[in-house]
Amino acid sequence: MRRFVTLTLAAVLPTALGAEQAKSADPAPIMAMGAYVLTDDMEGSEAFYRALFEIDPAIGLPDFVAFDVAGGWFAIASRDKYAPGSEAGSGAVPYLQSADLETLQARATAAGVTVPDIIEEPGIHLLKITDPNGQLIEFFKLTSQ
Repeated sequence: MRRFVTLTLAAVLPTALGAEQAKSADPAPIMAMGAYVLTDDMEGSEAFYRALFEIDPAIGLPDFVAFDVAGGWFAIASRDKYAPGSEAGSGAVPYLQSADLETLQARATAAGVTVPDIIEEPGIHLLKITDPNGQLIEFFKLTSQ
């Protein structure tokens, strides 16, 4: 999986990030960030994340689908192909900042998953969604509390 993602990123990101590099005389060592989650159902997961993000994928391969989210890639990858034997939901938890947790909550519900209430803590609100494959995705909103 690393080789595939590395080759894909090497092919696409230089073009996409060329303009950003030109702006900065001293670029940071990290140019972009992405995350991927594993799935046992590529078609169902693609439909879920299309509904959640309300965008079409930037890359749509049979075993790897990537969405351009806030300038980085959020991807889904086939568990059978890239991580055989791994347990559902056992990877890292993607953590994405949002300006509107209520909209994400409504989209996830409309896409067919049970969505808990938004957790309101001083300074931060959290929305924890579990996708149809058991993968936890966390969204946060910073507040002035």
